[in-house]
Order: sequence, then C-alpha cells, then structure tokens
Amino acid sequence: MRLTDEQIKFDPGFIQHMTALIPTLENIYATLNKFKNFAMKRNQFKLYYPRLRKLVDMYTGFYLGCMLWAVALKREENKQIIGNLCYGGTFDDDTLFEVNCLIQYVEQLEKDAKYYLNENYKVQDFELDIMNKYKTFLTENEGFVKCQNTDDIKIPDVLKTPSDEEIDIIIEKVKNVVETGDFTQFYEIKDLIL
Repeated sequence: MRLTDEQIKFDPGFIQHMTALIPTLENIYATLNKFKNFAMKRNQFKLYYPRLRKLVDMYTGFYLGCMLWAVALKREENKQIIGNLCYGGTFDDDTLFEVNCLIQYVEQLEKDAKYYLNENYKVQDFELDIMNKYKTFLTENEGFVKCQNTDDIKIPDVLKTPSDEEIDIIIEKVKNVVETGDFTQFYEIKDLIL
C-alpha cells in the first residue's frame, strides 16, 4: 500500500493527542512543592503518579511513532511533505531539549516513586532505547528544519530498515494510533525498526 500525495504529512495526526511535556511536569511539581507537610505531598504525588507514568508512556510511544512514520515516508521517493512546521527553523541544542528532559525525568520519576510511594518504578530498557534513538534520529535530521520532501529524511544507522510488507503494517498502525490516541500501541511493532 502506497501513501497518496495528500497522506504525505509531516504529522499524520499525532499532535491532536499530545499533552505538552515540560509545562505539564512544571505544573505538577509546582503544585507538589506548595505542600510543606510530607504526608500531604505524598498523597498529592500518589494522585499525580498515574498521570506522570502515562505522560512518559505517551511521549516514548510518540517518539517511536515519529520514527516509524519517517520510515514509511522515506519509502515514498521524492514526494513533498505537507505541514512541516519545523521547516526553515534553526537547529540547535534547544531542539533536543524535550527529549533530553524526558530522558532525565524518567530517572527523577524512579526516585520520586521510591521516595513518595516506596514503589520500584523502572522505565523499561526498550523505552530508554527509543528515547536515545529518537535523539539520534532528531539530530541526524537537524530537527527537520531542512526537510521539504521525503528524500530529505535521514534514517540513522541505529534503526533497522523494514520491508515493504512491514511498512504496510506500520502505516496501518499509524492509522489506528491517530484514531485512538494510544501511542503505546506502537510498542507492538517496535522490533520492525529497533
């Protein structure tokens, strides 16, 4: 199954399901820091904990989805990409700020889960692998500031090249995730590129 010209979108529909990572973390921890009493702070953290875990899962799945979508787009040779809001921007350290923040935050969440809840939360190895490979992917593509068509996409050596049949599976999974907003569905096909 080949993508049509109108389907060659930089964002196939992921953004509608996203919550801003850094402002969300800042708001949650600002609220936590208002509590001076440990018991109250612990109770508040307990309420936020599922949301924090979901945020980590969402962004990890989103990063995987972005790499999967790029692989699918790359198969479409020399087609214009629609809606790349990054194009014409500047690639610098700020471009990697979000992914770096997430990588650092998972360590913090592990400590906070232990401190507030006495729970052993540990991000899975494949999730850290996704974050680090996404960072490489973003770096090699210079934050997509020069990406106008499918030939401009660079697939780093840290990612596998799926077959045409596997790319069809990726495209179907992307369609499902765009409908449901559940980025963890991408974990089911992570082995196609990781």
